[in-house]
Amino acid sequence: MPRTLPLATLRGISIRAQPSAILAFFALLFILVNAYFPGTIPNERAQTYWSVGFLTTVCLFFSVVAHELAHAIVASVRGISVSTVTLSMFSGSSDIDRENQKPLDEAFINVAGPAVSLLLAAIAIAARLAIPGQSTPLMGFLELVLILNLWLGGFNLLPTLPLDGGHAVRGLLWHRIGDYRRATRIASLIGRGLAGLIFLGGILLLVFSLDGTQTEIAGLFGYDTRIVAIVIIAVAWFLNAGSRNAYRHAVLQQRFRGVPVSRIMTPNPVTVPPWKTVEDVVNECFLQRGERPVAVVNNGDVLMGLIAYSDTRKLPRSDWAKHAAGEVMTPVGELIKVAPEDTIDVAIKHMAEQHFNQLPVVDRGRLVGMIARVNVLRFLELKDETAA
Repeated sequence: MPRTLPLATLRGISIRAQPSAILAFFALLFILVNAYFPGTIPNERAQTYWSVGFLTTVCLFFSVVAHELAHAIVASVRGISVSTVTLSMFSGSSDIDRENQKPLDEAFINVAGPAVSLLLAAIAIAARLAIPGQSTPLMGFLELVLILNLWLGGFNLLPTLPLDGGHAVRGLLWHRIGDYRRATRIASLIGRGLAGLIFLGGILLLVFSLDGTQTEIAGLFGYDTRIVAIVIIAVAWFLNAGSRNAYRHAVLQQRFRGVPVSRIMTPNPVTVPPWKTVEDVVNECFLQRGERPVAVVNNGDVLMGLIAYSDTRKLPRSDWAKHAAGEVMTPVGELIKVAPEDTIDVAIKHMAEQHFNQLPVVDRGRLVGMIARVNVLRFLELKDETAA
Protein backbone atom coordinates (compact mmCIF):
# COMPACT_ATOMS: atom_id res chain seq x y z
CA MET A 1 0.00 0.00 0.00
CA PRO A 2 1.36 3.50 -0.80
CA ARG A 3 2.77 5.38 2.17
CA THR A 4 3.13 9.11 2.63
CA LEU A 5 5.69 11.10 4.57
CA PRO A 6 4.58 14.06 6.74
CA LEU A 7 6.29 17.33 5.81
CA ALA A 8 4.45 20.09 7.69
CA THR A 9 1.08 21.23 9.04
CA LEU A 10 -0.61 24.56 8.25
CA ARG A 11 -3.99 25.66 9.62
CA GLY A 12 -4.69 22.07 10.60
CA ILE A 13 -3.94 20.84 7.06
CA SER A 14 -1.27 18.14 6.92
CA ILE A 15 1.17 18.39 4.01
CA ARG A 16 2.44 14.96 3.04
CA ALA A 17 4.52 13.48 0.23
CA GLN A 18 4.34 10.17 -1.56
CA PRO A 19 7.64 8.37 -2.20
CA SER A 20 7.27 9.28 -5.89
CA ALA A 21 7.46 12.97 -4.93
CA ILE A 22 10.77 12.42 -3.10
CA LEU A 23 12.09 10.52 -6.12
CA ALA A 24 10.91 13.31 -8.45
CA PHE A 25 12.64 15.93 -6.26
CA PHE A 26 16.07 14.29 -6.58
CA ALA A 27 15.53 13.45 -10.26
CA LEU A 28 14.70 17.09 -11.04
CA LEU A 29 17.66 18.29 -8.97
CA PHE A 30 19.99 15.95 -10.90
CA ILE A 31 18.65 17.14 -14.28
CA LEU A 32 18.96 20.83 -13.36
CA VAL A 33 22.49 20.47 -12.00
CA ASN A 34 23.91 18.19 -14.70
CA ALA A 35 22.00 19.21 -17.83
CA TYR A 36 19.85 22.34 -17.66
CA PHE A 37 21.99 24.91 -15.85
CA PRO A 38 25.32 23.92 -17.48
CA GLY A 39 23.61 24.54 -20.82
CA THR A 40 21.87 27.82 -19.92
CA ILE A 41 24.50 29.32 -17.59
CA PRO A 42 27.85 27.88 -18.73
CA ASN A 43 31.27 28.37 -17.14
CA GLU A 44 30.01 28.37 -13.54
CA ARG A 45 31.47 26.37 -10.65
CA ALA A 46 29.90 23.03 -9.70
CA GLN A 47 29.05 24.52 -6.30
CA THR A 48 27.01 27.23 -8.04
CA TYR A 49 25.07 24.68 -10.07
CA TRP A 50 24.25 22.64 -6.97
CA SER A 51 23.23 25.71 -4.96
CA VAL A 52 21.01 27.17 -7.68
CA GLY A 53 19.67 23.73 -8.59
CA PHE A 54 18.69 22.91 -5.02
CA LEU A 55 17.07 26.31 -4.46
CA THR A 56 15.18 26.04 -7.77
CA THR A 57 13.93 22.52 -7.03
CA VAL A 58 12.72 23.55 -3.58
CA CYS A 59 10.90 26.57 -5.00
CA LEU A 60 9.31 24.55 -7.81
CA PHE A 61 7.91 22.04 -5.32
CA PHE A 62 6.87 24.91 -3.03
CA SER A 63 4.92 26.35 -5.96
CA VAL A 64 2.97 23.11 -6.32
CA VAL A 65 2.31 23.02 -2.56
CA ALA A 66 1.18 26.66 -2.60
CA HIS A 67 -1.21 25.93 -5.47
CA GLU A 68 -2.82 23.00 -3.62
CA LEU A 69 -2.81 24.78 -0.26
CA ALA A 70 -4.74 27.67 -1.81
CA HIS A 71 -7.50 25.22 -2.77
CA ALA A 72 -7.45 23.65 0.69
CA ILE A 73 -7.40 26.90 2.69
CA VAL A 74 -10.26 28.47 0.72
CA ALA A 75 -12.24 25.27 1.22
CA SER A 76 -11.52 25.35 4.94
CA VAL A 77 -12.52 29.02 5.21
CA ARG A 78 -15.82 28.20 3.50
CA GLY A 79 -16.50 25.47 6.05
CA ILE A 80 -15.62 22.48 3.87
CA SER A 81 -13.66 19.67 5.44
CA VAL A 82 -10.07 19.21 4.25
CA SER A 83 -7.26 17.60 6.22
CA THR A 84 -4.44 16.67 3.84
CA VAL A 85 -2.48 17.98 0.88
CA THR A 86 -0.49 15.19 -0.77
CA LEU A 87 2.44 15.67 -3.12
CA SER A 88 3.00 13.05 -5.81
CA MET A 89 5.37 13.00 -8.78
CA PHE A 90 5.31 16.58 -10.13
CA SER A 91 1.73 17.16 -8.95
CA GLY A 92 -0.43 17.39 -5.84
CA SER A 93 -3.95 16.79 -4.56
CA SER A 94 -6.18 17.85 -1.67
CA ASP A 95 -8.75 15.64 0.07
CA ILE A 96 -11.45 18.30 -0.09
CA ASP A 97 -14.92 17.05 0.84
CA ARG A 98 -16.64 17.50 -2.53
CA GLU A 99 -19.92 16.17 -1.17
CA ASN A 100 -20.74 19.26 0.86
CA GLN A 101 -19.73 21.85 -1.74
CA LYS A 102 -22.21 24.46 -2.87
CA PRO A 103 -22.05 25.90 -6.40
CA LEU A 104 -20.04 29.00 -5.52
CA ASP A 105 -17.77 26.93 -3.26
CA GLU A 106 -16.60 24.99 -6.30
CA ALA A 107 -15.95 28.22 -8.21
CA PHE A 108 -13.99 29.97 -5.43
CA ILE A 109 -12.01 26.90 -4.37
CA ASN A 110 -10.83 26.10 -7.89
CA VAL A 111 -9.94 29.67 -8.82
CA ALA A 112 -7.78 30.00 -5.68
CA GLY A 113 -5.01 27.66 -6.88
CA PRO A 114 -4.32 29.34 -10.25
CA ALA A 115 -4.63 32.76 -8.60
CA VAL A 116 -1.81 31.94 -6.17
CA SER A 117 0.33 30.49 -8.98
CA LEU A 118 -0.12 33.65 -11.06
CA LEU A 119 0.72 35.74 -7.99
CA LEU A 120 3.99 33.80 -7.57
CA ALA A 121 4.70 34.34 -11.27
CA ALA A 122 4.16 38.08 -10.81
CA ILE A 123 6.53 38.08 -7.84
CA ALA A 124 9.16 36.32 -9.97
CA ILE A 125 8.76 38.94 -12.71
CA ALA A 126 8.95 41.80 -10.20
CA ALA A 127 12.06 40.32 -8.61
CA ARG A 128 13.73 39.94 -11.98
CA LEU A 129 13.01 43.59 -12.84
CA ALA A 130 13.87 44.96 -9.41
CA ILE A 131 17.16 43.18 -8.72
CA PRO A 132 20.04 45.35 -9.97
CA GLY A 133 22.60 43.81 -12.27
CA GLN A 134 22.23 40.61 -14.23
CA SER A 135 23.33 37.71 -12.06
CA THR A 136 23.02 34.87 -14.54
CA PRO A 137 22.38 32.06 -11.99
CA LEU A 138 19.74 34.19 -10.24
CA MET A 139 18.08 35.03 -13.56
CA GLY A 140 18.00 31.33 -14.46
CA PHE A 141 16.37 30.53 -11.14
CA LEU A 142 13.72 33.24 -11.51
CA GLU A 143 13.01 32.20 -15.09
CA LEU A 144 12.15 28.63 -14.08
CA VAL A 145 9.98 29.78 -11.17
CA LEU A 146 8.18 32.14 -13.55
CA ILE A 147 7.62 29.48 -16.24
CA LEU A 148 6.30 26.85 -13.83
CA ASN A 149 3.88 29.20 -12.10
CA LEU A 150 2.64 30.64 -15.37
CA TRP A 151 1.96 27.07 -16.46
CA LEU A 152 0.27 26.11 -13.18
CA GLY A 153 -1.84 29.25 -13.24
CA GLY A 154 -2.52 29.79 -16.93
CA PHE A 155 -3.03 26.20 -18.05
CA ASN A 156 -5.23 25.32 -15.07
CA LEU A 157 -7.45 28.33 -15.76
CA LEU A 158 -8.51 26.93 -19.13
CA PRO A 159 -12.31 26.54 -18.95
CA THR A 160 -12.32 22.78 -19.40
CA LEU A 161 -12.83 19.90 -17.02
CA PRO A 162 -10.98 18.45 -15.16
CA LEU A 163 -8.83 21.60 -14.86
CA ASP A 164 -9.49 24.21 -12.20
CA GLY A 165 -10.97 26.62 -14.74
CA GLY A 166 -13.47 24.00 -15.86
CA HIS A 167 -14.54 23.33 -12.28
CA ALA A 168 -14.95 27.07 -11.71
CA VAL A 169 -17.10 27.38 -14.84
CA ARG A 170 -19.22 24.44 -13.70
CA GLY A 171 -19.64 26.03 -10.27
CA LEU A 172 -20.89 29.28 -11.81
CA LEU A 173 -23.23 27.43 -14.19
CA TRP A 174 -24.49 25.27 -11.33
CA HIS A 175 -25.17 28.41 -9.30
CA ARG A 176 -27.08 29.99 -12.19
CA ILE A 177 -29.20 27.06 -13.45
CA GLY A 178 -29.43 25.04 -10.23
CA ASP A 179 -28.79 21.65 -11.84
CA TYR A 180 -25.42 20.01 -11.19
CA ARG A 181 -25.69 17.44 -13.97
CA ARG A 182 -26.78 19.97 -16.57
CA ALA A 183 -24.03 22.37 -15.48
CA THR A 184 -21.50 19.56 -15.86
CA ARG A 185 -22.89 18.77 -19.31
CA ILE A 186 -22.48 22.39 -20.46
CA ALA A 187 -19.00 22.70 -18.94
CA SER A 188 -18.06 19.42 -20.63
CA LEU A 189 -19.24 20.72 -24.02
CA ILE A 190 -17.27 23.95 -23.52
CA GLY A 191 -14.17 21.95 -22.68
CA ARG A 192 -14.56 19.62 -25.65
CA GLY A 193 -15.10 22.59 -27.95
CA LEU A 194 -11.91 24.21 -26.66
CA ALA A 195 -10.06 20.90 -27.05
CA GLY A 196 -11.29 20.74 -30.66
CA LEU A 197 -9.91 24.21 -31.41
CA ILE A 198 -6.56 23.34 -29.81
CA PHE A 199 -6.46 20.08 -31.78
CA LEU A 200 -7.17 21.96 -35.02
CA GLY A 201 -4.39 24.41 -34.19
CA GLY A 202 -1.99 21.53 -33.58
CA ILE A 203 -2.90 19.91 -36.92
CA LEU A 204 -2.43 23.19 -38.80
CA LEU A 205 0.93 23.76 -37.12
CA LEU A 206 2.00 20.22 -38.01
CA VAL A 207 1.03 20.80 -41.67
CA PHE A 208 2.93 24.10 -41.81
CA SER A 209 5.95 22.53 -40.11
CA LEU A 210 6.29 20.11 -43.01
CA ASP A 211 6.85 23.08 -45.33
CA GLY A 212 10.54 23.92 -45.08
CA THR A 213 9.93 27.46 -46.35
CA GLN A 214 7.93 28.43 -43.22
CA THR A 215 11.04 29.53 -41.30
CA GLU A 216 9.18 32.31 -39.47
CA ILE A 217 7.01 29.72 -37.69
CA ALA A 218 10.06 27.78 -36.52
CA GLY A 219 11.62 31.01 -35.27
CA LEU A 220 8.45 31.93 -33.41
CA PHE A 221 8.45 28.77 -31.28
CA GLY A 222 12.19 28.33 -30.92
CA TYR A 223 11.81 24.54 -31.00
CA ASP A 224 11.16 21.90 -33.63
CA THR A 225 7.63 22.86 -34.69
CA ARG A 226 6.74 19.21 -35.37
CA ILE A 227 7.38 18.37 -31.72
CA VAL A 228 5.43 21.45 -30.60
CA ALA A 229 2.51 20.42 -32.83
CA ILE A 230 2.49 16.87 -31.45
CA VAL A 231 2.51 18.21 -27.88
CA ILE A 232 -0.43 20.51 -28.69
CA ILE A 233 -2.37 17.59 -30.21
CA ALA A 234 -1.64 15.47 -27.10
CA VAL A 235 -2.85 18.28 -24.82
CA ALA A 236 -6.05 18.55 -26.88
CA TRP A 237 -6.63 14.80 -26.51
CA PHE A 238 -6.14 15.06 -22.74
CA LEU A 239 -8.58 17.96 -22.44
CA ASN A 240 -11.21 16.25 -24.57
CA ALA A 241 -10.95 12.99 -22.61
CA GLY A 242 -11.07 14.85 -19.29
CA SER A 243 -14.21 16.78 -20.25
CA ARG A 244 -15.95 13.64 -21.48
CA ASN A 245 -15.03 11.64 -18.37
CA ALA A 246 -16.14 14.47 -16.08
CA TYR A 247 -19.67 14.26 -17.46
CA ARG A 248 -19.68 10.46 -17.18
CA HIS A 249 -18.60 10.81 -13.55
CA ALA A 250 -21.44 13.27 -12.90
CA VAL A 251 -23.93 10.75 -14.34
CA LEU A 252 -22.51 8.01 -12.11
CA GLN A 253 -22.69 10.32 -9.09
CA GLN A 254 -26.39 10.82 -9.72
CA ARG A 255 -26.92 7.07 -9.95
CA PHE A 256 -25.07 6.52 -6.66
CA ARG A 257 -26.71 9.43 -4.85
CA GLY A 258 -28.06 8.35 -1.48
CA VAL A 259 -26.75 4.77 -1.81
CA PRO A 260 -24.56 3.97 1.22
CA VAL A 261 -21.38 1.91 1.08
CA SER A 262 -22.97 -0.60 3.50
CA ARG A 263 -25.43 -1.63 0.77
CA ILE A 264 -22.81 -3.05 -1.61
CA MET A 265 -19.75 -3.77 0.59
CA THR A 266 -18.53 -7.29 1.29
CA PRO A 267 -19.19 -7.99 4.99
CA ASN A 268 -16.94 -10.22 7.07
CA PRO A 269 -13.90 -9.96 4.77
CA VAL A 270 -10.82 -12.13 5.09
CA THR A 271 -8.66 -10.91 7.99
CA VAL A 272 -5.44 -11.96 9.71
CA PRO A 273 -4.12 -11.23 13.22
CA PRO A 274 -1.01 -9.02 13.48
CA TRP A 275 1.11 -11.92 14.77
CA LYS A 276 0.49 -14.20 11.76
CA THR A 277 3.69 -14.78 9.84
CA VAL A 278 4.20 -13.11 6.49
CA GLU A 279 4.78 -16.51 4.92
CA ASP A 280 1.40 -17.79 6.13
CA VAL A 281 -0.34 -14.64 4.86
CA VAL A 282 1.21 -15.07 1.42
CA ASN A 283 0.39 -18.77 1.18
CA GLU A 284 -3.11 -18.73 2.66
CA CYS A 285 -4.43 -15.35 1.47
CA PHE A 286 -2.56 -14.28 -1.65
CA LEU A 287 -1.79 -17.63 -3.29
CA GLN A 288 -4.66 -19.91 -2.23
CA ARG A 289 -7.52 -17.39 -2.01
CA GLY A 290 -6.30 -14.80 -4.51
CA GLU A 291 -6.92 -11.94 -2.08
CA ARG A 292 -5.47 -8.48 -2.68
CA PRO A 293 -4.87 -6.33 0.41
CA VAL A 294 -5.86 -8.24 3.55
CA ALA A 295 -7.05 -6.52 6.72
CA VAL A 296 -4.94 -7.00 9.84
CA VAL A 297 -7.21 -6.95 12.90
CA ASN A 298 -6.91 -7.40 16.65
CA ASN A 299 -9.54 -8.39 19.20
CA GLY A 300 -11.72 -9.81 16.47
CA ASP A 301 -12.47 -6.73 14.38
CA VAL A 302 -10.35 -3.75 15.48
CA LEU A 303 -8.54 -2.65 12.32
CA MET A 304 -4.77 -2.41 12.77
CA GLY A 305 -3.79 -1.99 9.11
CA LEU A 306 -3.70 -3.63 5.68
CA ILE A 307 -1.08 -5.94 4.24
CA ALA A 308 -0.65 -6.23 0.48
CA TYR A 309 1.72 -8.45 -1.47
CA SER A 310 3.84 -5.38 -2.22
CA ASP A 311 4.40 -4.96 1.55
CA THR A 312 5.97 -8.43 1.76
CA ARG A 313 8.73 -7.30 -0.61
CA LYS A 314 10.19 -5.25 2.23
CA LEU A 315 11.64 -8.53 3.46
CA PRO A 316 13.81 -11.13 1.73
CA ARG A 317 11.86 -14.27 0.84
CA SER A 318 13.92 -16.24 3.36
CA ASP A 319 12.73 -14.00 6.24
CA TRP A 320 8.98 -14.32 5.64
CA ALA A 321 8.64 -17.04 8.29
CA LYS A 322 10.51 -14.94 10.86
CA HIS A 323 8.36 -11.80 10.71
CA ALA A 324 4.71 -11.06 11.44
CA ALA A 325 2.11 -9.28 9.34
CA GLY A 326 2.00 -6.43 11.84
CA GLU A 327 5.63 -5.61 11.09
CA VAL A 328 5.17 -4.96 7.37
CA MET A 329 1.53 -3.84 7.12
CA THR A 330 0.45 -0.29 6.29
CA PRO A 331 -0.77 1.06 9.68
CA VAL A 332 -4.39 2.10 10.03
CA GLY A 333 -3.39 5.75 10.49
CA GLU A 334 -1.99 5.85 6.94
CA LEU A 335 -4.97 4.16 5.30
CA ILE A 336 -7.80 5.72 3.34
CA LYS A 337 -11.02 4.39 4.84
CA VAL A 338 -14.75 4.86 4.31
CA ALA A 339 -17.63 4.59 6.74
CA PRO A 340 -20.72 2.41 6.20
CA GLU A 341 -22.91 5.51 5.85
CA ASP A 342 -20.66 7.16 3.21
CA THR A 343 -22.16 7.17 -0.28
CA ILE A 344 -20.68 4.94 -2.96
CA ASP A 345 -19.27 7.82 -4.99
CA VAL A 346 -17.02 8.78 -2.06
CA ALA A 347 -15.44 5.32 -2.17
CA ILE A 348 -15.15 5.47 -5.97
CA LYS A 349 -13.38 8.84 -5.79
CA HIS A 350 -10.82 7.51 -3.31
CA MET A 351 -10.20 4.36 -5.35
CA ALA A 352 -9.81 6.35 -8.57
CA GLU A 353 -7.51 9.01 -7.14
CA GLN A 354 -5.24 6.55 -5.31
CA HIS A 355 -5.51 3.71 -7.85
CA PHE A 356 -6.77 1.31 -5.19
CA ASN A 357 -8.80 -1.77 -5.98
CA GLN A 358 -10.60 -1.83 -2.62
CA LEU A 359 -11.00 0.09 0.63
CA PRO A 360 -11.75 -0.97 4.22
CA VAL A 361 -15.14 0.03 5.61
CA VAL A 362 -14.69 1.08 9.23
CA ASP A 363 -17.19 1.99 11.93
CA ARG A 364 -15.68 3.54 15.09
CA GLY A 365 -12.39 1.76 14.54
CA ARG A 366 -13.91 -1.63 13.81
CA LEU A 367 -13.74 -3.29 10.41
CA VAL A 368 -17.24 -4.02 9.13
CA GLY A 369 -16.48 -4.81 5.49
CA MET A 370 -14.50 -4.11 2.31
CA ILE A 371 -15.68 -2.31 -0.80
CA ALA A 372 -14.01 -3.11 -4.13
CA ARG A 373 -14.42 -2.05 -7.74
CA VAL A 374 -16.19 -5.35 -8.45
CA ASN A 375 -18.87 -4.45 -5.89
CA VAL A 376 -19.56 -1.22 -7.76
CA LEU A 377 -19.70 -2.94 -11.16
CA ARG A 378 -22.13 -5.57 -9.87
CA PHE A 379 -24.36 -2.88 -8.39
CA LEU A 380 -24.47 -1.06 -11.73
CA GLU A 381 -25.26 -4.27 -13.61
CA LEU A 382 -28.09 -5.15 -11.24
CA LYS A 383 -29.48 -1.61 -11.38
CA ASP A 384 -29.43 -1.65 -15.19
CA GLU A 385 -31.16 -5.06 -15.28
CA THR A 386 -33.83 -3.83 -12.86
CA ALA A 387 -34.39 -0.68 -14.91
CA ALA A 388 -34.74 -2.76 -18.07
